[in-house]
Amino acid sequence: MSIPDELFFELGIGTRMRRLYEQMSADADRIYKETGTDFRVGYFYVVFALHKRGSMPISEISRLAGFSHSAVSQTVKKLMKFGWLETCSTEDGRQKLVSLTDAGNKLIDELMPLWLGLERAVKTAMSEANVDLLAALDGLENALRGKSMYDRLREEQVIRDKPPFEIVPYDMAYRQAFYDLNIAWVRQYFKVEPIDEKVLSDPEGTILDKGGEIFFAVADGKAVGAVAMKAEGDGRFELTKLGVDPTVRKGGMGRALCEKVIERFRARGGKTLYLETNTVLAPAIALYDKIGFVAMDPPVPSPYERANYYMEWREQAE
Repeated sequence: MSIPDELFFELGIGTRMRRLYEQMSADADRIYKETGTDFRVGYFYVVFALHKRGSMPISEISRLAGFSHSAVSQTVKKLMKFGWLETCSTEDGRQKLVSLTDAGNKLIDELMPLWLGLERAVKTAMSEANVDLLAALDGLENALRGKSMYDRLREEQVIRDKPPFEIVPYDMAYRQAFYDLNIAWVRQYFKVEPIDEKVLSDPEGTILDKGGEIFFAVADGKAVGAVAMKAEGDGRFELTKLGVDPTVRKGGMGRALCEKVIERFRARGGKTLYLETNTVLAPAIALYDKIGFVAMDPPVPSPYERANYYMEWREQAE
């Protein structure tokens, strides 16, 4: 493959890194295929992390790799179907540990010579290019940890109006906030039901491990809003557990959280996005109506006693 004329330079570092990744991963996947294994490059980070560190929860694999909990969960499920991984609950039952099976350990024994060869090939290529790419990446990542790209752009006055919050994916640091933000409004308007305690006390097991996603609105390092998107299979998703700190309800936080769910629903090719609420929550219903949710008759009874209003999202014309 010929090297394309460079167009993007510093602005296109991400583009070039992706191009390099796709080139290297295509060659590696070709080698995997020729060895007769179903293993692929996209599985490597999970299997190798478990090989090096032993059993761990999905959240820890996510932290080590820098990928979302949902993405890691989907990969783990694929590898379980191959029989390479298994899960078991921790002693307190609040998390699931992912472990290599005997078949997974056997797979590593088979792949290790190939991995060592790939490692030597990469080192040789970097030597020919007279560059220590790992050191360069470490340096760039450390520089951005010290001062983020966002802060650097702020200094350049490219970003003039700083929003009062940012929307971030699930992080264990905000686990308790997910419970607190939601239990507060439930207690204010209704009674806490057993299903509330189950979901809010175990967001990993009830939402994330089942293919769902959770997002937080974070202001000054504190989670002040939360929302979840539960996956039910066959392209059906539920927008649920929307809670916002009543002392900081400003700046369209609730709407931003809902729109993040809609964004992810569309990105995942979902067919139905619905929510269940109560007519007592008139401001929330007004918000849902503005962003495209339409009231309908529920197809099945709700698991919540308080739910008396069902809505489904419809794509809005631009």
